[in-house]
Amino acid sequence: MEQAAATVNELFVAHADNLNRYMYKLTRNREEAADLVQEAFLRLIIQGGEMPGYPKTWLSQTGYRLFIDQWRRKKRITWQPLCESMLCHATPEQDVLDGDFERFVRSLLFRLKSLTRAALYLRLFKQSSYSEIAGKLGCNENTVKTHIRRGRAQLAEWLELELTLGLA
Repeated sequence: MEQAAATVNELFVAHADNLNRYMYKLTRNREEAADLVQEAFLRLIIQGGEMPGYPKTWLSQTGYRLFIDQWRRKKRITWQPLCESMLCHATPEQDVLDGDFERFVRSLLFRLKSLTRAALYLRLFKQSSYSEIAGKLGCNENTVKTHIRRGRAQLAEWLELELTLGLA
């Protein structure tokens, strides 16, 4: 038993840093990466006296599988955003007005150029990141930011115009 503990200790000293870097690249979170490294070494200890032939490969593979399991568990959890009306106890009438305003803004979106409309829609309504939008639209991330900035400015101008004329 002491020999197995010494072997695990040697493996930890030799491979923990590399495995931690690998897990960090996958998770982009230091705490989660450290937890996955600990879990991988715990699996090695639970395995008993049988040490793998290629410990670095075994640890990397085990860590990757643990990451995939964790990712799948997180993916199953759907986070439902709290509706603002629930927080401020809005009346049903206010909910209807908010829905009407959102539909009005969506109708204004159709006045924009197609690339600007797509970028702004993905950012505002789908909460996509700039890099995700750039990937979907096949353009540079800075171009996406420019389209979103211009689209917001144009929407603000149209909203102000519509609201001052009383058309909304």
